[in-house]
Amino acid sequence: MTIAKAVSFTALLALAACAGAEINQPPVQYTATKPLNEISTTTFTTRTFTRVDGKRAEVSGVSCTFQGDGFKSSFTTPAVVIAPNMHMRTPAASVTCNYNGQSKTRVLMPFNQTLAEINSGAMSIGAGAGIVGVLVGGAVAAAQASGRDASQDVYAYPDAVIEFPG
Repeated sequence: MTIAKAVSFTALLALAACAGAEINQPPVQYTATKPLNEISTTTFTTRTFTRVDGKRAEVSGVSCTFQGDGFKSSFTTPAVVIAPNMHMRTPAASVTCNYNGQSKTRVLMPFNQTLAEINSGAMSIGAGAGIVGVLVGGAVAAAQASGRDASQDVYAYPDAVIEFPG
């Protein structure tokens, strides 16, 4: 095996180790507990972990709830969770999971996914071109951000990772 193949194989194994448990359930829908006037929906992933022999290990089948002002859902991890997009009115929410008699809560702050995608795309364009590329990428992002219809921006929640002690 050549060194290049060995490095490629090692990189592939490292990427495979990062992959989480397969999600075997459909996306989990929320239930509105009051009128939300949501514009659309978004999704985020929730995963739970514990420590086994000092190493982080994903745990499947952990019971969790996702809730915010006016909505709630229940699911087991790992899961793709559907969340309401209420534009700038999207409230902070939380994911609470229970495992082996312990309860952990993660607060989720909504973020402007539209702007995040514009900025991420522009920075990746300029990343390979050094400082000039970064400056051009920043200018492209600024132009896209200022030229968009902000009333159409999508607000989403970040993925939730909850870790329980082993």
